[in-house]
Amino acid sequence: MDTASAASSPTGFEGSGTADPEVRSRAELYDALQTDGQRLAVRLIRMLHRMAERSGMNPTDFQCYTLLRVGGSMTPGEIADSLCLSTGSVTGVIDRLEAHGLAERTRHPEDRRKVAVRLTGDASRLPATAPGMREAMTAAHAEYSLEELATITDWLDRIGTALDRLSAKTEP
Repeated sequence: MDTASAASSPTGFEGSGTADPEVRSRAELYDALQTDGQRLAVRLIRMLHRMAERSGMNPTDFQCYTLLRVGGSMTPGEIADSLCLSTGSVTGVIDRLEAHGLAERTRHPEDRRKVAVRLTGDASRLPATAPGMREAMTAAHAEYSLEELATITDWLDRIGTALDRLSAKTEP
Protein backbone atom coordinates (compact mmCIF):
# COMPACT_ATOMS: atom_id res chain seq x y z
CA MET A 1 0.00 0.00 0.00
CA ASP A 2 1.28 3.45 -0.81
CA THR A 3 1.91 4.99 2.59
CA ALA A 4 1.54 8.52 1.29
CA SER A 5 -1.96 7.90 -0.01
CA ALA A 6 -2.83 5.73 2.99
CA ALA A 7 -1.81 8.54 5.31
CA SER A 8 -4.47 10.76 3.76
CA SER A 9 -7.19 8.32 4.78
CA PRO A 10 -8.23 8.11 8.46
CA THR A 11 -8.59 4.34 8.10
CA GLY A 12 -5.27 3.80 6.34
CA PHE A 13 -7.05 2.68 3.17
CA GLU A 14 -7.81 4.47 -0.02
CA GLY A 15 -11.07 3.46 -1.65
CA SER A 16 -11.24 2.05 -5.16
CA GLY A 17 -12.84 5.29 -6.21
CA THR A 18 -16.26 6.18 -7.46
CA ALA A 19 -15.37 6.38 -11.14
CA ASP A 20 -18.27 6.02 -13.53
CA PRO A 21 -19.07 2.28 -13.61
CA GLU A 22 -19.91 2.55 -17.30
CA VAL A 23 -16.25 3.35 -17.99
CA ARG A 24 -14.86 0.51 -15.87
CA SER A 25 -14.82 -3.04 -17.20
CA ARG A 26 -16.50 -5.92 -15.41
CA ALA A 27 -13.04 -7.31 -14.54
CA GLU A 28 -12.01 -3.97 -13.02
CA LEU A 29 -15.22 -3.83 -11.01
CA TYR A 30 -14.68 -7.40 -9.74
CA ASP A 31 -11.13 -6.45 -8.74
CA ALA A 32 -12.49 -3.41 -6.90
CA LEU A 33 -15.11 -5.56 -5.16
CA GLN A 34 -12.40 -7.98 -4.03
CA THR A 35 -10.05 -5.27 -2.79
CA ASP A 36 -12.78 -3.24 -1.13
CA GLY A 37 -14.24 -6.42 0.40
CA GLN A 38 -10.88 -7.21 1.96
CA ARG A 39 -10.62 -3.68 3.30
CA LEU A 40 -14.14 -4.00 4.71
CA ALA A 41 -13.14 -7.25 6.44
CA VAL A 42 -10.17 -5.51 8.07
CA ARG A 43 -12.38 -2.62 9.18
CA LEU A 44 -14.98 -5.03 10.62
CA ILE A 45 -12.27 -6.85 12.56
CA ARG A 46 -11.01 -3.53 13.91
CA MET A 47 -14.57 -2.58 14.91
CA LEU A 48 -15.05 -5.94 16.62
CA HIS A 49 -11.87 -5.38 18.64
CA ARG A 50 -12.97 -1.86 19.64
CA MET A 51 -16.40 -3.12 20.69
CA ALA A 52 -14.74 -5.93 22.67
CA GLU A 53 -12.54 -3.37 24.47
CA ARG A 54 -15.57 -1.22 25.32
CA SER A 55 -17.44 -4.23 26.68
CA GLY A 56 -14.51 -5.34 28.84
CA MET A 57 -14.18 -8.66 26.98
CA ASN A 58 -11.41 -10.09 24.89
CA PRO A 59 -12.13 -10.32 21.15
CA THR A 60 -12.81 -14.08 21.16
CA ASP A 61 -15.33 -13.83 24.01
CA PHE A 62 -16.97 -10.89 22.26
CA GLN A 63 -17.19 -12.89 19.01
CA CYS A 64 -18.96 -15.67 20.90
CA TYR A 65 -21.31 -13.17 22.56
CA THR A 66 -22.09 -11.67 19.13
CA LEU A 67 -22.59 -15.11 17.58
CA LEU A 68 -25.10 -16.04 20.30
CA ARG A 69 -26.84 -12.65 19.99
CA VAL A 70 -27.25 -13.09 16.23
CA GLY A 71 -27.68 -16.87 16.05
CA GLY A 72 -29.50 -17.69 19.26
CA SER A 73 -28.90 -20.76 21.40
CA MET A 74 -26.09 -23.04 20.18
CA THR A 75 -24.20 -26.10 21.36
CA PRO A 76 -20.54 -25.67 22.31
CA GLY A 77 -19.64 -27.72 19.23
CA GLU A 78 -21.60 -25.37 16.98
CA ILE A 79 -19.86 -22.40 18.59
CA ALA A 80 -16.46 -24.06 18.10
CA ASP A 81 -17.24 -24.73 14.44
CA SER A 82 -18.58 -21.22 13.81
CA LEU A 83 -15.62 -19.48 15.44
CA CYS A 84 -12.99 -22.00 14.23
CA LEU A 85 -11.96 -22.78 17.81
CA SER A 86 -11.25 -26.02 19.62
CA THR A 87 -14.00 -27.29 21.89
CA GLY A 88 -11.60 -26.84 24.82
CA SER A 89 -11.16 -23.17 23.98
CA VAL A 90 -14.92 -22.76 23.70
CA THR A 91 -15.34 -24.22 27.20
CA GLY A 92 -13.14 -21.41 28.53
CA VAL A 93 -15.02 -18.79 26.54
CA ILE A 94 -18.37 -20.02 27.86
CA ASP A 95 -16.99 -20.11 31.41
CA ARG A 96 -15.93 -16.45 31.11
CA LEU A 97 -19.28 -15.40 29.61
CA GLU A 98 -21.05 -17.18 32.47
CA ALA A 99 -18.78 -15.49 35.02
CA HIS A 100 -19.84 -12.12 33.56
CA GLY A 101 -23.50 -13.15 33.74
CA LEU A 102 -23.88 -12.94 29.96
CA ALA A 103 -24.48 -16.59 29.05
CA GLU A 104 -25.69 -19.81 30.59
CA ARG A 105 -25.53 -23.48 29.82
CA THR A 106 -28.92 -25.16 29.60
CA ARG A 107 -30.27 -28.50 28.49
CA HIS A 108 -30.55 -28.83 24.77
CA PRO A 109 -34.25 -28.63 23.87
CA GLU A 110 -34.15 -31.65 21.53
CA ASP A 111 -31.36 -33.87 22.90
CA ARG A 112 -30.97 -34.12 26.65
CA ARG A 113 -27.43 -35.49 26.23
CA LYS A 114 -26.34 -32.12 24.82
CA VAL A 115 -25.82 -28.73 26.36
CA ALA A 116 -27.05 -25.52 24.79
CA VAL A 117 -25.52 -22.12 25.43
CA ARG A 118 -27.69 -19.04 25.36
CA LEU A 119 -27.44 -15.43 26.40
CA THR A 120 -29.01 -14.38 29.67
CA GLY A 121 -31.29 -11.42 30.18
CA ASP A 122 -28.28 -9.56 31.61
CA ALA A 123 -26.62 -9.73 28.20
CA SER A 124 -28.98 -7.00 27.02
CA ARG A 125 -26.96 -4.53 29.09
CA LEU A 126 -24.36 -4.59 26.32
CA PRO A 127 -25.22 -2.53 23.26
CA ALA A 128 -26.02 -4.54 20.13
CA THR A 129 -23.88 -2.24 18.01
CA ALA A 130 -21.12 0.31 18.47
CA PRO A 131 -22.24 3.73 19.67
CA GLY A 132 -23.42 5.77 16.71
CA MET A 133 -23.40 2.76 14.36
CA ARG A 134 -27.08 2.90 13.39
CA GLU A 135 -26.91 6.64 12.73
CA ALA A 136 -23.71 6.28 10.68
CA MET A 137 -25.15 3.44 8.61
CA THR A 138 -28.44 5.28 8.09
CA ALA A 139 -26.54 8.35 6.87
CA ALA A 140 -24.30 6.23 4.62
CA HIS A 141 -27.36 4.73 2.93
CA ALA A 142 -29.60 7.81 2.87
CA GLU A 143 -29.00 8.55 -0.83
CA TYR A 144 -30.02 5.06 -2.00
CA SER A 145 -33.51 4.34 -3.32
CA LEU A 146 -35.59 1.52 -1.84
CA GLU A 147 -34.78 -0.59 -4.89
CA GLU A 148 -31.05 0.02 -4.43
CA LEU A 149 -31.30 -0.86 -0.74
CA ALA A 150 -33.11 -4.08 -1.71
CA THR A 151 -30.25 -4.86 -4.12
CA ILE A 152 -27.68 -4.22 -1.37
CA THR A 153 -29.49 -6.51 1.08
CA ASP A 154 -29.80 -9.19 -1.62
CA TRP A 155 -26.07 -8.86 -2.32
CA LEU A 156 -25.22 -9.17 1.38
CA ASP A 157 -27.36 -12.29 1.61
CA ARG A 158 -25.69 -13.83 -1.44
CA ILE A 159 -22.21 -12.96 -0.18
CA GLY A 160 -23.04 -14.37 3.26
CA THR A 161 -24.21 -17.61 1.68
CA ALA A 162 -21.10 -17.83 -0.50
CA LEU A 163 -18.82 -17.15 2.49
CA ASP A 164 -20.63 -19.78 4.57
CA ARG A 165 -20.20 -22.29 1.77
CA LEU A 166 -16.51 -21.44 1.29
CA SER A 167 -15.74 -21.56 5.01
CA ALA A 168 -17.61 -24.81 5.65
CA LYS A 169 -15.45 -27.69 6.78
CA THR A 170 -14.62 -29.94 3.88
CA GLU A 171 -12.53 -33.06 3.83
CA PRO A 172 -9.25 -32.71 1.87
